[in-house]
Amino acid sequence: MAPGPTRRPLTTERVVAAALRLIDRDGVESLSMRRLGALLRVEAMSLYKHVPDKSALVDGVIARVLAELAPPDPAAPWDARLRHVANEFRRVALAHPHVFPLLATRVPKIAVGFAPIEAMLAAFRSAGLGDAQVLAHFWSFLAYLTGALLTETAALTGDAEASFTVPESLDPASFPELRRLAAALASCDFATEFARGVELAITAARSAASR
Repeated sequence: MAPGPTRRPLTTERVVAAALRLIDRDGVESLSMRRLGALLRVEAMSLYKHVPDKSALVDGVIARVLAELAPPDPAAPWDARLRHVANEFRRVALAHPHVFPLLATRVPKIAVGFAPIEAMLAAFRSAGLGDAQVLAHFWSFLAYLTGALLTETAALTGDAEASFTVPESLDPASFPELRRLAAALASCDFATEFARGVELAITAARSAASR
């Protein structure tokens, strides 16, 4: 009788990769050691040889996704570096919309998580800003990226509406701007508006540096 196929050895990398596939497919709430074990065709208890607990597993997933971020060219102009970081965050967020909220709400624990932060700080420094201004523009930029991408990924995963609908019942006398801009608000193009927000942040930094 011919021997059966050899089972691939279980490794931490395989466990984390499978956890990411599970989250990408079914959301963070779907992640459990039992379901992960079933996906890998192993007993759930055997997973603990590779990750101490679920929290460590989630940290591993975050690290794996962060590693997908391509760093900017340090020789590029500062504004090009900021655009690159922003576009990389958006690319990874759209590739892993269920994971992005974890990236946005958990403090990095390894060097790969701090790399984009260092890149943003360095870009603002290269713009000619001092310490206080670097920090102010960094926090503003990070808050924008986080908020914009949380909104877009929530629309992708069904956790939020994909458009901003202004009720017809709103009184135009009380809400004139909402009524005037209702159609534009309802047809928001996430890519266009994201790029516009990035350019506003760059313009603000350039203006601050020129004073």
